[in-house]
Amino acid sequence: MMKTPRPLLSTIFCHLAELLSVEEPTWEMIAMVFLVEMLGCTSLSEELDRALEIFPMYLQSQCLGMPSLVLRGLLRLSERPDTARKTLVLLPYVMEQLQGADSDASAIALSLLSNLLRLLEGKTLSLTALALAEKLQPLFSDESSTVRELSIRLFRNTMGVVVDAKKKKMKEVVWGSLLPLLFHLHDEDKNVAKASQETLSSAGQFLKWRQLAQLGETVQAWRISECLLARNRSRAKEYLRQSQSYLRSPQEPLRREAVRFIGLIGRQVDGHEELQYIREVLQDAGRDTSLLVSSLATQALLILSLRKAESRFNVQRLSFRLLRAWTRWHSAPSEDSAQAERKQQPQP
Repeated sequence: MMKTPRPLLSTIFCHLAELLSVEEPTWEMIAMVFLVEMLGCTSLSEELDRALEIFPMYLQSQCLGMPSLVLRGLLRLSERPDTARKTLVLLPYVMEQLQGADSDASAIALSLLSNLLRLLEGKTLSLTALALAEKLQPLFSDESSTVRELSIRLFRNTMGVVVDAKKKKMKEVVWGSLLPLLFHLHDEDKNVAKASQETLSSAGQFLKWRQLAQLGETVQAWRISECLLARNRSRAKEYLRQSQSYLRSPQEPLRREAVRFIGLIGRQVDGHEELQYIREVLQDAGRDTSLLVSSLATQALLILSLRKAESRFNVQRLSFRLLRAWTRWHSAPSEDSAQAERKQQPQP
C-alpha cells in the first residue's frame, strides 16, 4: 500500500481519517494502525492536517494502547523537519499523557515533549517549560526505569530555558525536586542514577548554590542531605512528606535512604509532637521486609531516644544549677546588712 501512486495513497489516507472521525470500537484500532503507518509517507504532508484534527480525541481514548499508538505516530512526525512544527498544536494533549498510569504512553510522550520543546522559543518556551517541570516530578518514581530517566533528563532541560518573571516560580519547583533527585542517586538503574546526579548538579547551578553543584558532581549524598536541612529548615515538613512516599518504594536502596533522611530530620526538629510523629514513622519502617531497612530504622530510633534522654538530662542539670544559685543568693548576707553589723560591733 505504501508503494501505491500518490493519488490513491491520498484517497486511502483521507478515507481512514474519515472513518476515524466517528468513534467506533469495532474497527478504530485497525484503522488507526493503518493511519499511523501511513504517516511515514513523505508525500502525504498536505493531508496531515486532517489526521491532526482527530488525534486529540484518540489521545484521550480509554481504549487500551490507543494513546500510545497515536503518540508513536506524533513522535515520528516530530522527528521530520518538514512536519515537526505541525505537531505543536497537540502539545497540551501530549502533556496530559504524563498524568496517566500507562508507563509506555508516558515514555513516548516524554520523548515527544523533548522534541517539541526544542521547537519553541521566547515566552512560549518559558511558559511551557515551567508547566512541564511541574508535571515531571511524580514521574521520577515511576515503575518504569525508562520513564524515570527520561523525566529526570527532561526536567534538567526545562531549568535552562525558563527566564524573566517565571524564573522565581521555577526555583520553587526545583527546590521541591532536590530530595527526590537525592534519593535517586541510589536508584538501582544506573542510567537513572546518572541522570539524577547530572540534574542535581544542574539544579545547584540554577539555584546559584555552588556547594550543591559541587557535591552533586562528586556524588556526596550524605553531605547533600545535611546541606538540604541546614540550608532551609522551614522545608523539614515537606521533606518528611516526600521521604514517607519513598518508604513505599519497591527499591530497597530508596527505602533505606528515606529512613536515613527521616532520622536526620528527627535530630533537627525541636517540637515534641513533630519528634513523636517521626518516631512513629520510623517504628513503621522498622517492620520493613528488608533487614537492612528495618535495622536502619531501629538504629535511627535509638539515636533519637538517646538524644531525648540527653536533652532531659541537660534540663535537669540546668534546673539544679539555677536552684543552687538561687539558694546561695538568698542565704548570703546583703552588703547593707553586713555594714550595719560592722557598725554595731565595739571599736577596739
